Formats: sequence, structure tokens, C-alpha cells
Amino acid sequence: MKTNYKKIVKIVTLIISSLLIASASAAAYRYMYIDGSVIVGTPLLLWLEGDYAPAGTSISGSTVTIDFPVEPGTPQNFSECLYLKNQDTAAHNMTVSVTTNVTSGDFDEFSIHIYENTTASWVFVDTLDGTTLDSYETYTGNTPLVASGYYQIIFAVNATLSASGTYNFDIQVQYE
Repeated sequence: MKTNYKKIVKIVTLIISSLLIASASAAAYRYMYIDGSVIVGTPLLLWLEGDYAPAGTSISGSTVTIDFPVEPGTPQNFSECLYLKNQDTAAHNMTVSVTTNVTSGDFDEFSIHIYENTTASWVFVDTLDGTTLDSYETYTGNTPLVASGYYQIIFAVNATLSASGTYNFDIQVQYE
């Protein structure tokens, strides 16, 4: 067997070149790290089901599932069914928004009344129209929900005589 020295020299040269390039490239990297943790504590704001919540109302973490059984053409108020409690030691600014509204033509009224209690009496704060993408916020001109304060959410629903079926709605509370 004949040894081809030219091929061996080329292969050795390629291997040495590759090693030099790899070591030069590796030397250009620098590393930084983040060592952190996630601390899960108690919720700052908390939904509470009231004594007169409709049957089937459920609260799972930050989500309330609530269905209002109404009759067409018969106004109905759902009070003392849902509360929002600030269980933090600091006040919180927030925006309460209707993000999915019911069909306005099928409702003479779908109102969400917000009352605040910080001194053992309920004080009217605002009313949202559930037939539009309405919102209430505490950032400008309104007071944030104080530490240990409550909002009572009252729903006033009046479906038209021609309304029937299920109408979905969504309300979002965004707070800081």
C-alpha cells in the first residue's frame, strides 16, 4: 500500500485549522446568568360570592362564572351576589371593562352598578352599560379601591319581549 503524503498533510492541515477556528470562536463567547425564583403569595384582589348569587355561580382564582336567569320583558336586579375585595395593605388603581357586550337590541337594560364600601356603608361609584364596550377606571378623577375595601357589583337585567336564548358577556378587571 502506497502512502500519499500530500493527502495526509492536507487532512492534518484541515484538522489543525478547524481546531484553531473552533477554539477562537469559543473564546469570543461570554456568559451572563439570571438566578431567580417565583414567589406565589395570596391574591391582592379577591372575588367573593354573595348570599344572593344565582345558582351555579362559581369562583376559580381570578375568574367568576355567573349566569343570570331572566324572563323576557321582566326587569330583574341581582344585588348582593358578587363582591370584589382588596385584601392588600395598599390601595389599587383599576379599570373595570365590559370586553364582550350583550346584543343591545335584545336588552332594554343590562347595567353593571358598582358600589364601594370602606366605612361600613355602600357608596355608588359608577354604572357600566353591558350592551356596549363600556369601562370605569380609577386613574384620573376617581379614587382607587382602598386597602381592605370592597366593591359590590349589582347587575340590572331587562331582556326585551323578543329576546330568547343565551347571551354571553365578559367583564375584565385590570389592576396595578
